[in-house]
Amino acid sequence: MPPAPFELDFVRIINAARLELESAGNPAYAVSVIEPNGQAHLAPMVFSTVGPATDHATRLGRAAFDTGEQIVIVSRSAAGRRAMFTVVEPRTLRKLHQRLEVIEETFAELDTTI
Repeated sequence: MPPAPFELDFVRIINAARLELESAGNPAYAVSVIEPNGQAHLAPMVFSTVGPATDHATRLGRAAFDTGEQIVIVSRSAAGRRAMFTVVEPRTLRKLHQRLEVIEETFAELDTTI
């Protein structure tokens, strides 16, 4: 029987996946393995749809069953000047946490005078 689930630090999970998700494009999905101590590790692939991410999370979940690790899917989608980070449970795709952020732009990107 696996150990009871532990409390997830969603900000830490999102920040661990941020760079890979931002550089992968829009939308992007990554599988994160959370150790019992709260440390988040990303699986080595980033997906453009949730289906393959769910399949990969299921495979990893079988191995994590005995170790007490938790598996989640972290996604990022952006529209306009807003980015949405979402953490979901891979088997049911139930939303565990969602974070809305404003995408910062540099003066060079704004193409206006300073």
